[in-house]
Amino acid sequence: MWKGLITLSAALLALATTVVAPQEKPSVPGIDAIATRQDAMDMSSITLRSMVDAMKAGQEPKTQAYPAAALEKWAKVLPKMFPAGTGEGEASVNSQALPTIWRDRTGFDKAATDYADATARLAVLAAQNDTAGFTRQLDEVHNACNSCHIRYKAGAQGPPSK
Repeated sequence: MWKGLITLSAALLALATTVVAPQEKPSVPGIDAIATRQDAMDMSSITLRSMVDAMKAGQEPKTQAYPAAALEKWAKVLPKMFPAGTGEGEASVNSQALPTIWRDRTGFDKAATDYADATARLAVLAAQNDTAGFTRQLDEVHNACNSCHIRYKAGAQGPPSK
């Protein structure tokens, strides 16, 4: 089951990296950006949880190198998935993105960079098969997620209500 979730996660991350070109504006309409980022956020949460579970089950970090690398890829594209006009109340679909993202774009980008740095370190530790470091870094990645969500996401953590 986890292999399927990880594969799906990687596919969503690949989609996210291809739908948003490396330019100022996304190449997809706002509603598609919202749906893509929500799905990718769900998959990143599942991926992180699966790595935590793998470590609790006694697996070696090197077995988590692929999901860690996928999470790192997502982290790099994440800020581009928040174009103007895709916040709470700005689109016809539910978004939990607070207006603070756009009012404090520098702070949001810094939080996203912190997350990207944490996931990059996680991928390195997985490749090095460093059990203690990888396990600690999972907490750092989780903390980076929560730090951003506290400031920039409305509602309870988890998927948005429909």
